[in-house]
Amino acid sequence: MTEASSLTLDRYLAATDRAVADKAALDDLLDLFDPDAMVQIDDALIQAAAGIREFCQGFIAFHTETKHYWNTTVLPDGRQRVEWVCAARTIDGAVITVAGIEHAIIGPDGRIVELRNTFTRRPD
Repeated sequence: MTEASSLTLDRYLAATDRAVADKAALDDLLDLFDPDAMVQIDDALIQAAAGIREFCQGFIAFHTETKHYWNTTVLPDGRQRVEWVCAARTIDGAVITVAGIEHAIIGPDGRIVELRNTFTRRPD
């Protein structure tokens, strides 16, 4: 993982940590998504720019700090796959850990068109 990577999922996870640390960076995170993108987190389906904005705003409002570590690969079909872990502090001061695997379809402009997350370790 390098934050200077040209892989969209690398930029996505780095931007998530930046947006939590500095709420003004939210637009940088949202710019990584196609306006009609679809995000699936377990059974929750989030669609289009407005839904993704609402989800991301809720995520960054719930956390005071996050630090992701990850490895990204490009699959033979062109999708990007990232295996990640995160340590975070929530607004109530709790410290949590979470991990997962995400698969993304990236559009020709480098934006996320479809993102699917499966937790391998649920927040605790």
